[in-house]
Amino acid sequence: MRRPLSALVGAIQDGRFLKFVFLGMLALTVGTVTQDFRAMLALAPAGAPGSQRIDPAPMRLPEPGDQTRPYLPRTMPMGPDRSAPALPGFDRLPVAADMSAPMKFALGAGGRASALGTIDSGAAERFKAFLAENDWQAIGELVLHSPGGSVSDALEMARMVRDAGISTHVPKNGYCASSCPLIFAGGLHRKAVDPAFVGVHQVFAVPPAVGTLQKGMRDAQTISALCQQLLIDMGIDLTVWVKAMQTPPEQLYIFTQEELERFGLSNAAARPGIPKSRPAQAG
Repeated sequence: MRRPLSALVGAIQDGRFLKFVFLGMLALTVGTVTQDFRAMLALAPAGAPGSQRIDPAPMRLPEPGDQTRPYLPRTMPMGPDRSAPALPGFDRLPVAADMSAPMKFALGAGGRASALGTIDSGAAERFKAFLAENDWQAIGELVLHSPGGSVSDALEMARMVRDAGISTHVPKNGYCASSCPLIFAGGLHRKAVDPAFVGVHQVFAVPPAVGTLQKGMRDAQTISALCQQLLIDMGIDLTVWVKAMQTPPEQLYIFTQEELERFGLSNAAARPGIPKSRPAQAG
């Protein structure tokens, strides 16, 4: 008993014990700060830089002059008087976790299909396979509920939708944000049911590991040109893109129902008579 006690006394005398206590307190402080930081991120306004919010978030519907809302990349806007939308082909209402998962497709009754989740890299290939595996000529409408994602995949999907003569639909309480409106724009006939959240913002990408600022700017301008060309080809007012470029990536410009119709994003009333043609992408 005397030897351990003597060693402890010696440690105290030469400062090693105090050093041990200091390091223990430092580790405890780092752990506490890390935990607090994670909690802060979870409670941060949805869409703020670094936010990882995954729970459904209340969001006011847009009104003229009050249309900027936080961007929800991993969940969906909700409210006490609103529920998740019913999607054809899915046997349950979507939950927040569905939104951050890679986009999946389902075929429901009456030729109505659904696209749910993040437009990840590869979503366009899966959509191509979905059209090929199902009787694409029997698919009349694609219902969208997505926080967006890969712009290149969204552009490709929009072309496939238009080539197949499929209409697009954002359902009541639906969410179509970021690059999702590009797919919506591809619809032959387009309808967003009030209330629905259809919103856009600036194109952004994760900084590459290699490359230059100039290359990043060139890539962004190329993507911007492709998006504008799509809107032109689909007969949509380029004011839609102006609203996108004016809105920071962490926010969304939510269109009012009047704007959706005025800019041509919603054209269900017009119902132009363009016949279906077999989509080359569907093989």
